[in-house]
Amino acid sequence: MLAGTAGAFADNYPSRPVRIVVPTQAGAAQDIIARLLQPYLEKAFGQPIIVENRSGASTMIGTDAVAKAAPDGYTLLIVPTTFT
Repeated sequence: MLAGTAGAFADNYPSRPVRIVVPTQAGAAQDIIARLLQPYLEKAFGQPIIVENRSGASTMIGTDAVAKAAPDGYTLLIVPTTFT
């Protein structure tokens, strides 16, 4: 049974740029956090990390864009704690 799981390892992640969507305006706390994390994530992943601000409609524009993105782990969302 264990021999059947040997081929289940994923490809190296990430193999292309990762996008972090910030659904608030530039300069907001989430934007600052994403931009502070960006260089560390780029170093750890070995791929470019793109921080994209998509503000408006009380964070729904950016959130909707991430919800409709391909579910491949290359589009991430950073939201305020009040979002949850």
